[in-house]
Parts: sequence; C-alpha cells; structure tokens
Amino acid sequence: MTHRESDSSLSRRQLLRNGGIVLSMGAVIAACGSNRSGVTAPGRVGFEDAPEEPNRDLTVDDVVLLRTAQSLEHVAVEAHTMLLEMGLFGEAAAVAERFVADHVAHSEAIGELITAAGGEPYACANPFVMGRAVEPVVAAIESSDDPERDAFAAAHALETWLGASHQALVSQLSDPALRSAVAGVCGDEHRHAATLALAVNDDPIGPELGGDGEAVDAEGFPVPYAIPATFGQLGGVELVVGDIDDETVSRTSVTLQTPAQ
Repeated sequence: MTHRESDSSLSRRQLLRNGGIVLSMGAVIAACGSNRSGVTAPGRVGFEDAPEEPNRDLTVDDVVLLRTAQSLEHVAVEAHTMLLEMGLFGEAAAVAERFVADHVAHSEAIGELITAAGGEPYACANPFVMGRAVEPVVAAIESSDDPERDAFAAAHALETWLGASHQALVSQLSDPALRSAVAGVCGDEHRHAATLALAVNDDPIGPELGGDGEAVDAEGFPVPYAIPATFGQLGGVELVVGDIDDETVSRTSVTLQTPAQ
C-alpha cells in the first residue's frame, strides 16, 4: 500500500504509525498452516538486516487452503461485529447482521469440508489479518472525521477482498468438489459487496464497463461499484479511511492482497 501524499522527509516512525500497510496473502496462508502463526512485527523499512529465510517446508495443500478460507470468514465476522458495536451502519445495521450470519454459516460449511478432507478446522479469525489490517482500520475509523463513511468503505472493501480471495483459492484447490463449494461462497461475498456499493452509490456500473463514475472520488477515496468489471478481479483491494494525519498529511490506507498476488 502507498500513501496518496508522499513526502521524502517522512520518518520511519510516521510511516509505521499512519499507514504503509500491505497485507500479503502469502503470509496469511502460512499463518493458517499447521502449527504456524503470522508475523506480528511491522514490515521492513530502510536498510535493516535481511530477514531470515522463510520456512519452505510448509506444504500448502487443500486443507491449508480451506483453513485459510475459514479463517478469513471469521475475520469478516469480527470486523463486521466491531463496526456494528460502534453503531456506524445506521438503518443498514440489519444488513450487516445478515452478513455476519452468512459468514458464520460459510465458516461452518468450510469447516465440514476440512474435516471431510482429514484436517482440523480453523474456527477463529486469522491473527495476521486482524493485526495487520482490521485493528489498524478500526482504530482509524474511531478517530475519523466521518466514521459512517469509513464503516461502509471498510465493509465493502472486506467483502470485495473476501470474494476475490476465495476466487483465487478456487484455482489452487485440487479437488473439483472443493472448488465448487468455495466458488459458491465466493459468489455470496461478491453479492455482499454489491449490496454495500448500492447503499452508497446510485451509479452501480464502474468506469471499466463504461460507467459515468471515476475509480477515485475528489477526496481520494476509492468509489464502490456494484458491477466494477466484466469478470471478478483478483488484484489487491485498496481501502482509505480515517482523518488526515497532521504529520503525514494523509489518511490511513490499506491494500488487501489476494492469494493471486
């Protein structure tokens, strides 16, 4: 992720505090493997010593991929619940509650697939995603100049990212039956994202399809579209939230990467 406003004089402390958050799905998948945990230290900046070689003995099989998918469903449950408890969805609270119920059902269904494949379900939120993305975003929303705007943006980005992530995982699964099951979950996430986009944008067609809107609005916020492109996108999902920081002259920005990255 990159800031919208760049300044070569920004300190390392400022960058780590206010943004520069890129969520690597490679680390997310590793965090869901057997006896693995996600890194908690911030990303490397500057000329520090190179990191140790990663553990390449981890086998990323169907069970690991399904556990990853299940952990992301729990991320959605926790993230939506946090925003609901902050009272930021207004009249759309019932819709967000429905999303939570859907994600719980998705997790249970994926858990059954994991068990059938001989694995152990991962029935909790992915700690890497929570620490690197959800918690910083929620903290930024709490001190935002427009928390409701940011809540809808965060929910939309999350659902878009989940749909893209599951879509990417489908191509990596070796069992056709598992691909079909995860593809069904993928469709639900994209419908969630479209519902949220329609709640804040009465122009549902994105510019890639000839819509009248722009990819980014006048204030630098990504514009949500119910139909952003002809096909599902696998690229990173950008989210901008929070108030403008006095020192960095930028808002908190996060790029959520999918397993295709």
